[in-house]
Amino acid sequence: MKPILNTKTTRHPAVIDTLGGAPLPTRVGTPKNVSSPKTPRTPKSPRRPKDERDGISHRLRYAAALLLVVALLCGFLVRVFSGSDTFAPTLAVDDGAAPTSMPALDITPPATAAAPAADPSACRTDHGDQKSGAGVIAAFEYAYYVTRSADAVRALATPDSPLPLADKIKAGIDSVPIGTTHCVRITPITDRVYSVVIAEMRPGQTPAQFSQTITTKDIDGRWFVDSIS
Repeated sequence: MKPILNTKTTRHPAVIDTLGGAPLPTRVGTPKNVSSPKTPRTPKSPRRPKDERDGISHRLRYAAALLLVVALLCGFLVRVFSGSDTFAPTLAVDDGAAPTSMPALDITPPATAAAPAADPSACRTDHGDQKSGAGVIAAFEYAYYVTRSADAVRALATPDSPLPLADKIKAGIDSVPIGTTHCVRITPITDRVYSVVIAEMRPGQTPAQFSQTITTKDIDGRWFVDSIS
């Protein structure tokens, strides 16, 4: 019987020596070459789906087209408002310089021809007025030849005038044929005295003229015949 101490025991390859030894190889022989571990590949980023890529591309093309249209429109507006449109015809000028602005149109309306001023020395046939010495002389002769009223003639004379009264004035009016026309030319000598020429045209007779000097007078803003010589 062999002693127990000389008995050799074989450890199982998976048993690790409690003193720190490595596990025994399971197979005796030359070890095979062990290849180095491969470096793991970096995972690729996931690709976007094809539909999403097509949508982005379509939006980019649309935005580019829109920007092009806006740029063309802005250029057209600048040319229109700045007057630098290449299609506008260039005006030819003698000095070769392009006109900077269009000439202003003359829109001033033509001046209306003024009515000719009344000639104060013209021969008058109007009914006159009492606003001036010449006016009251014209009214005096109108009342004598046209109205044929002795009272109207005497009312145009001053109250203390040396002229005859209405009944004598009426006798003079009756001596003039009905239908007689007249014209009186009044020329001022002073502000109150006038040289008067009366043209009297009786029916069927040659026209006659009578020269007089008539003095007028302003009474309270109204003019009267004062004397006749």
